[in-house]
Amino acid sequence: MPLQLLIDDDRHIPIPLDELTEEAWALQFERAAKQGAVDSLRERLATCFAAALAGCLDADLRRPTEAQLKYAMAIARDLNVALPSEALRFRGAMATFLTHFAETHKQKRRGHHHGSESG
Repeated sequence: MPLQLLIDDDRHIPIPLDELTEEAWALQFERAAKQGAVDSLRERLATCFAAALAGCLDADLRRPTEAQLKYAMAIARDLNVALPSEALRFRGAMATFLTHFAETHKQKRRGHHHGSESG
């Protein structure tokens, strides 16, 4: 039976594996079984698979980067604006938030720095 990603009872995605990869995974499971490490192998496979799935998402549906999160939090703090929960979850919503407020934030910071130099 070919490998499939089961999403729910009605949706599944066949995962195409070549014969050599299928054979290698069979050997990997046999090895894990002999070593009593099947659970460890399952955890490793689940972790790798989850990372690969996240990498397959459209860019706007991926998580924001750490740099985006830090910049957005600075903008929200400095401009006293709410950071939408969607922006914390999805890169597309984050990009919209940053695009909307970045220039105002830059201007405020420039004005703040110029004001502190003359004081």
